[in-house]
This record gives sequence, structure tokens and C-alpha cells, in this order.
Amino acid sequence: MASSGKLAVLRDSVEIAAIRKEGQSFSNRFSVLVTRKNTENKPCYAVIASRKVGGAVKRNRCKRRMRSRVKMLAHRIAKDYNFVLIARPELLDVDPDTLDKSIIQLFQRAGLLNSNE
Repeated sequence: MASSGKLAVLRDSVEIAAIRKEGQSFSNRFSVLVTRKNTENKPCYAVIASRKVGGAVKRNRCKRRMRSRVKMLAHRIAKDYNFVLIARPELLDVDPDTLDKSIIQLFQRAGLLNSNE
């Protein structure tokens, strides 16, 4: 059930709020992943960094780092889920390899990754 490699971006705040409220949450030191089954057959996602992370520059850096990891995994993500990835302040200070491993671990725990590479 791998997707074609292209993920749709969720921009509707009502849908994002519904995923956060009704979805299943998985977390680690650097981020939180909230997932919810969708009716379409295309995964949609949103990336969030709140003001707890820092100012606009720090929030944007966190979102860029998370988006690049999601795009790296896009071809392996299951089609029938929408998800929201939320940054924690510790994400700013982590090295890239550790961040890659932590994001992959989150997606595996959530059951969103297919085994084919």
C-alpha cells in the first residue's frame, strides 16, 4: 500500500484540529505524530511548530527539517492515513542522523511505514 511518493499537504485548520483531537498520538523527545484513518486513498499531512519552540525563524527551521524527513519517507507511507507532525523544542538541537532515526521510529510505531524501500 505504498503511496506514489507525493503527499498532499493539509491546509484546512478544521481538519488538522480533528486529526489532533480524534487521532492516535505517538511521541518521542523531538516530535509528536498524530494519525487518523482517511477516506480518500491518498495520505495528507501537516507540520506544526508552536511558539513553545521559539520565534518565527526557529519554528520555520523545525518545520523545514520535519518536512524534508516526511518527503524522504513519502514513498513508504501508507495511503489510508492522514497525519500531523508536531515539533518539540529539542528538535532544534538534534543532529540530522538522530532526527532521521527518531522520525522513522515514530512512523514505524504508528504503523505508517511499509517495509519496501
